[in-house]
Amino acid sequence: MKIGHILCDEIIVQGIKSDKSDAIDLIVHPIGVGMFSTEQFDEWIAEATKIAITYKTKIIGTSHSDGSYRNAGVSIPIAYCIDKDGSAVFISKNDVRTRVFNWETSEVLISNELN
Repeated sequence: MKIGHILCDEIIVQGIKSDKSDAIDLIVHPIGVGMFSTEQFDEWIAEATKIAITYKTKIIGTSHSDGSYRNAGVSIPIAYCIDKDGSAVFISKNDVRTRVFNWETSEVLISNELN
């Protein structure tokens, strides 16, 4: 399995610097803090979707659980997983519950469902 990563704002600023012929099974996208607006959230999800489709890969990303950053006032926690066809496995905005993703089944369990 090939796993790649993009860090925080690289999804918007730098994108992926890879030959499309290099098969990547999963891209992990750690995000330092949450989004500072709904527009930014929408933009990042749209970019993640484009990357998933372009590279035919799953992409999964998450921010700090509470989304806080230096008392910024607005910080929306984010977590998402986009399948290689561009469909959403899950998209979470302003929900700090833990998610467990099963790679084999694409099943997602949310913290209140875990036992």
